[in-house]
Amino acid sequence: MKTDHNKNLSQTSVSTVASSRQVDIFVQFSGFKNWLKFFAERIALLVYILTAAGYVLSANYALSEGSTHLPLRPFFWTLIVEIFFLITLRVMDDLKDVDTDIAAHPERPLPRGLVTAREASFVVHTLVLVLVLNGIALAIVENLACGLLCILTTIYYYGMFKEFGCGHWLSARPIMYILSHQLVVLLMVLFPIAAFHGASALKSILCWHVALLQFCGSFTFEVCRKLDPTAHEALNTYLVVYGKFKTFLMILFAVAIGFWASYVMAVEVIMWPFLGFLLLSILVLFWKQRTPGTPLAEGEAPPKGHKTVELICMLITLLGMFIVPIKVWSGFPKTAMRTFQ
Repeated sequence: MKTDHNKNLSQTSVSTVASSRQVDIFVQFSGFKNWLKFFAERIALLVYILTAAGYVLSANYALSEGSTHLPLRPFFWTLIVEIFFLITLRVMDDLKDVDTDIAAHPERPLPRGLVTAREASFVVHTLVLVLVLNGIALAIVENLACGLLCILTTIYYYGMFKEFGCGHWLSARPIMYILSHQLVVLLMVLFPIAAFHGASALKSILCWHVALLQFCGSFTFEVCRKLDPTAHEALNTYLVVYGKFKTFLMILFAVAIGFWASYVMAVEVIMWPFLGFLLLSILVLFWKQRTPGTPLAEGEAPPKGHKTVELICMLITLLGMFIVPIKVWSGFPKTAMRTFQ
């Protein structure tokens, strides 16, 4: 009991010290070097570029009727905006989760005081303003639907940052939390579709199924990257909160959407085996895995199987992002591609 008491006092002390570092922004600016270090540690730029490119290329080619033509101005413009979306989300998440990270990830930039929370808040609001201004510019230069979708996506991101005003309610319901935070993926795909093809394209069933396939990949990756059965209880991971069976049902829900979307898009020959392999990998992992929420014994090696599943899910997510451009670039006959008829 004394050990636990001392441990609690220690955690409280760490929390107090870390929180005290998150005080005033312009009293003593952390410095540009610290912010460059923050971005180097927390921004996976290559992953963000690949993700943004997947969304934008799929948006163009899904309704291109097999043409390999890629309009350069909307491509580069929407690509940069999508990267800014992802960077904004990263800073928002770090700021929003700072109290949790103080307990579970004290090595991260905000908990350890590399930069302050108020500085991070300033960066978030600056990025939001830049994205809104971009939306206005896109509405003028490209088309109204594109600009409005850019602004709507930005507003939705900000709603996520503020937990839609019901953070405690969502935190107690992780399934509702993940659904509310993954729906933004649909907007991130519809936005470049409008940039390339205009508002009329949003009526196409294909554009919505392209978005649903990206939703499947994002949803499954969000769950599969948190399958460590020994994760800190403060993280409230789906596996620890719901257990193996309900977590598997969550993944199955998203994968079923992927099965359907890839069928409508005529890419099921490629996607179905990979999605099936992912489900099989998760079943094998859960069969062998320890009971979620049980801490490691002293000297016990941490489990590694969940990292393999996370890697498999990441590769499948990337495949889903690029499956449409791959089919166009490979020169498959149109008759083999329902998407482009």
